[in-house]
Amino acid sequence: MLWKVDEEVMKTPSTFKIDSEDIDKDSYRSTVTAALIDTIIAKGMHQLQFGYDYLTEAEAENILSKTFKNPMNIWIKSPNIIGGIMIAPFRCAKRSAEMYRTSNDEGVSENKWKVSFNLSQKKKTIVQ
Repeated sequence: MLWKVDEEVMKTPSTFKIDSEDIDKDSYRSTVTAALIDTIIAKGMHQLQFGYDYLTEAEAENILSKTFKNPMNIWIKSPNIIGGIMIAPFRCAKRSAEMYRTSNDEGVSENKWKVSFNLSQKKKTIVQ
């Protein structure tokens, strides 16, 4: 298991990427020494990228429906966090769904979908 939304275990994505960024305030370089003068307000804020390559229509609808909740309460495995587990609120600002296989009949049971979305961490955790 890689991730959960509100305690619901989610299907493992085909691709998954974590970007971590430190957030600072009023950083600048000293004009005398060229040293970076910074005040870090959060370490390792996460940006998550999910991609699913071969979903049924029902799976695509279930996963994408979760992304409209703000905040999404996420439990995620992350090697960027001490202990490897992060629990934090996230939001989704961009999602995509592409149908790349369909059946010739009127039903949608054979449709296959490619889905992707990005999540941004809303608040820092205790370890950040």
